[in-house]
Formats: sequence, C-alpha cells, structure tokens
Amino acid sequence: MHHENETLFWTKAASVLGLQQQKMHRSQVPYSSTKALDSLRQFCKANNADALQGGCPTKGSIFSCYKSLIAQYQPRFVEKSPHHLYNESNLDLIREFISQFKDEIDFKVIGLVRHPLSVIYSGWDRWKYDCGKFEKEWFISNRNLLDYKQDLAIDLVRYEDLVEENGAFMHRVLGLEPVSDDFAFRRSSLEKWKSDEKFGHTMRDETVKLAEKFGYANFETAEDKLTWKIKDISTYASVELKRFLR
Repeated sequence: MHHENETLFWTKAASVLGLQQQKMHRSQVPYSSTKALDSLRQFCKANNADALQGGCPTKGSIFSCYKSLIAQYQPRFVEKSPHHLYNESNLDLIREFISQFKDEIDFKVIGLVRHPLSVIYSGWDRWKYDCGKFEKEWFISNRNLLDYKQDLAIDLVRYEDLVEENGAFMHRVLGLEPVSDDFAFRRSSLEKWKSDEKFGHTMRDETVKLAEKFGYANFETAEDKLTWKIKDISTYASVELKRFLR
C-alpha cells in the first residue's frame, strides 16, 4: 500500500491515536485516523496479529498488536521505515513501546543516514520531487535521529559505510549471515549526484551543518547554478500540473 512496500506501522498508529503528524512531501502521510485504522486492521489480519478491536483502539491494543508480530516472527523481527523519523510522535510511541517491553524483548534501533545530496538527487531523478521540500524532509528526519539517539540507544550507520562493508555489516551489527557468498549492496547509486551535469541543487547552511555532524563533506554539484534554478522550477511546475490534471 506504499510505493516502497513499508508498513508505516507507527506513523499510522500515531494517526489512529490522534497524535500530531506533519505533512510529508508527495506522501500519503499524514493518514486520516479512519484510513490509518483501516490499513492497520488489514495488516493485522494479513499477518495473523492481534486484532485492533473496537471503534477507536487504545495505545495498549496497538502495542499488543505489534508485540504479537514480534512474537510470531522471532527470533528476529525487523521493521524498516524512514517515515518514522519525520514526526516526533512516531518516535515517542516507539520509545514508549520499548520502555514497556524492554525486559521481555531485546531491541536494537539502527539509524541509517545517507548523504543529503544523494537522497535529494534520488528523489529528483526518480520522481522529480521538489528539491527544497525534500531537503527539508531530510533535515527534520535526521535532526530527529540525533535528538532521539540517546533515548532510543540508536546505533548510527552511514549508508555509504554499509555499502562499503557489504555482508560484514550484516554480521557485525545485526548478527546475520548474508543470504549468499555473492551478496553485495548496489554501489551504482553512490554519489551519483556528483557526475550528473543536469543536477545543481544548493543546500541550505543548516542542512550542510547537520550533514557535517554525520561526517559528510563535499556539497558541490556540477550544474551551473542559474541554469539549474530555471530547470528546477520548470520541471517541478510541469510535474505538479500533470498531477493536478490527473
């Protein structure tokens, strides 16, 4: 139900509980409480998890549902969703869930961060996202990642290091063996923004400073700045017009 096949479990849970959810760029988030509840109920049913009964489920019933998923798929249950970082209400729910069940479940929270220009370029190249809005999304999400690092005992991992280590990362951080000896993360997308002469987004100073906290440097792009600004505005305007006409 999401183009990257992520459940958005805690994002939907926050909507069901009426917690604050800010709009994400060209995303279904935030879900209405009705749509979020319907989606979670379908998900619970499909995965034989504890059902969310009643007209308006409680936080306790949502926690019970998630706990039953973990129990079903032990010894390792993994959920991945970058959307959870954008709204603090999602992270607050995760923190509360971990606090409540930390004596029963062994939790590990991994914060995967990637060079902002790689993220922005990917969104622009694949879907013609608004680079400024997508940059803001990266900034808020990764600021929250740092803000919650201590509370959630987050292990920070850079995407670039993960790709460089390949299967060694899986073994070192997750204790998992690669599915085959030939396993390798795809390297073709690494720093692709550097070589694309059609791309020229310039990031805000606050984004650069945050990226530097993760050890990133080199934020120059190939495209001429004035040419890029005209191209960026015209490209995004064209995309939005087509979306509107549909």
